[in-house]
Amino acid sequence: MMLFQLLFLFGVIVQPIMCFTVYVMRHGQTDANANEIEQGSADFSRLTDLGKEQASNAYQALVDTRVTSIYTSPLSRARQTLEQLRQADASSTQTVLPPSDLILNDLREIDQYDWQGQSYSELKRQFPESWRAWEKGIPDEMKVLETATDIVHYPLLEMWERADRVWNEILDLEKKQPHDDNENDRSVLIVAHGNLGQALLGSAMGWDANSFNEKGVFGNCGCAEIEFLDLDTSPRKIANRWRWQWPVPSAWSPTSSAVN
Repeated sequence: MMLFQLLFLFGVIVQPIMCFTVYVMRHGQTDANANEIEQGSADFSRLTDLGKEQASNAYQALVDTRVTSIYTSPLSRARQTLEQLRQADASSTQTVLPPSDLILNDLREIDQYDWQGQSYSELKRQFPESWRAWEKGIPDEMKVLETATDIVHYPLLEMWERADRVWNEILDLEKKQPHDDNENDRSVLIVAHGNLGQALLGSAMGWDANSFNEKGVFGNCGCAEIEFLDLDTSPRKIANRWRWQWPVPSAWSPTSSAVN
């Protein structure tokens, strides 16, 4: 809730704080997930029947809130997931989703270049060192060639930089949103991807790319809840705390830099 108290602390007036909550949700299972094909930021995969069911069920993660903004990846699997959430919302006794959403290109999944469209088993065979770095979360050793430009990329490092950038974009957009003085909390839903979800969580909490795969991974339609205490802080404030929201809620975990 918006904190309207004016606290006098050491002679300093503390201004009201806007609580800003973000739900980061991965898409449902795709045909590529089911067949262990690397998707990256390519857009060839679609939700399976199970993936659609997962998305419909994941609506339960949102029923106790009122989502004020939605941001999505441009990729079809994320858009299909949002479509299933909207169908569940339309069938609910009290809708929680706003009618519109905004597609942000930087919410696409990790760019995997020449790996995209190849099977996991083939990637492990062809690129054992980079695959190991990918699984272990060693960003300086995870390298992927882009044949079209003959450039060797570091996808984890690039994704973390993009996560930082898209957070700034989203928070700037949210600052411009009109709000009622009596309802100043904002709850944002981001429908995107598993690897990008880890980067969004890590960037929000102040962790670098070396934290990849350390805090757990986003399963299909897995959802993390991230809380910021002050939307108006500039430069961007590190989040106050986070937790897994779906499919199994966890306890809150504070960031080491959070102010209690």
